[in-house]
Amino acid sequence: MKKEKFGVLFDMDGVIINNNDWHVKSWMKFAQQLGIPLKEEEFSLRVFGKTNEEILEHAFPHSSKDQILTWSLEKETIYRDMYRPHFQLAEGLVSLLTKLSENNYPMAVASNAPKVNVDFALDEGKIRHFFQTYLYFGLVSRPKPAPDIYLEAANLLGLKPKNCFVIEDSPTGLRAAVDAGCLPIAIGSTFERAELLEYTPHVFDTFQEIESYIFNFA
Repeated sequence: MKKEKFGVLFDMDGVIINNNDWHVKSWMKFAQQLGIPLKEEEFSLRVFGKTNEEILEHAFPHSSKDQILTWSLEKETIYRDMYRPHFQLAEGLVSLLTKLSENNYPMAVASNAPKVNVDFALDEGKIRHFFQTYLYFGLVSRPKPAPDIYLEAANLLGLKPKNCFVIEDSPTGLRAAVDAGCLPIAIGSTFERAELLEYTPHVFDTFQEIESYIFNFA
């Protein structure tokens, strides 16, 4: 019997790069510029797991879509400018990508982030060549936690969702992976373990552990 082919889909923020602190810093700076009352301790409740558009539409419900888009792009420019001098790929990521590539696992990035941020990460980290495709905010009609982006990523790789591992750091992303029928894996870089365990029993602290799990998957 021919062995089934598996692929790996990667979220970006909190997975490929541990940049969440820089998103906090850039949102705080941007919020101050716009006069949004945002305290750092409430950041995870109001921002993490939400798109820029959702955040800004909630803060400014009467603003036009063009204005929301302009603000979103401004915020992400602040983020990239702040993070670029400190850019670093997640520890162990390149080793995992190399091993997967050597063993012919198709790979994709599937992120709620805007295209410019995904391009920034792939190019700054010099890892674009590992991925057959990448998806970003706006390519599918519904962002995570809807399953659309993972369904489309599997489709672009020519794989069934049930044959795609998904590496995520958030409950929002894990819910999308589960609803897509993929194989969810969580890395504990951002959220509490208990929150991640609601969606998958496979919660790991390192990419080395994830590598072992994938290559021993039966």
